[in-house]
Amino acid sequence: MAMKVFVWSRAEIEDGAAEGADAVISVRMHADRGSFETLDTAMAQAVLGDVDAMLVLRSDDIGVPRLGAQRGPTDEQIATVIDFARAIRAGQPDATLAIHCEHGRSLSPALALAVLADEFGAGREAEAVQRLLRLDRDGIMAPNPLAVRQADDRLWRYGSLDAALVTLSPRYLAVREHWGRVAADPAGARAAPRPRGGRSKKRFREIGQDTPDVWE
Repeated sequence: MAMKVFVWSRAEIEDGAAEGADAVISVRMHADRGSFETLDTAMAQAVLGDVDAMLVLRSDDIGVPRLGAQRGPTDEQIATVIDFARAIRAGQPDATLAIHCEHGRSLSPALALAVLADEFGAGREAEAVQRLLRLDRDGIMAPNPLAVRQADDRLWRYGSLDAALVTLSPRYLAVREHWGRVAADPAGARAAPRPRGGRSKKRFREIGQDTPDVWE
């Protein structure tokens, strides 16, 4: 059986969305200096206090390594996520992994794709992308392009994940182009509107298996 991967927002995790998960990956913004007490409690409750089943990363949701005071995801973080998921999967092949970022639409989908692509294996990048996008009926997912490139490199996929996303996700293409303009002209492109999508409904989005959505 395959690992089941879920993508959530921070608010959904705090509301208990990760209950029953075998492991949780929490992505928190560098600039966020607020309290994580509610989030930490929800994560601990979800995995019954197993510290080895929780991974916390700090990264801002930007598609370039640095932009002012913001810091994007790093290659080392992508490697850590892949290794963490492999360790969980080695102990329980059908484990449930919950991944969250602030809004559940950029960094957490990118990390989920890295996990799925690693499990699916080389040559099945389009399948991994399709699995990620299958339940995204509200059109909010646009995986972070920097994290996607890093996953491509770390998994030796030579751009196949990026190419599959470009083909299958217009939202990803728009966001990738936006960050390309930022990289070329940080001062000018920084002020331009950033492609975004709204969450019209709170939905249970399971990435690891083919089941209908469960609406809360």
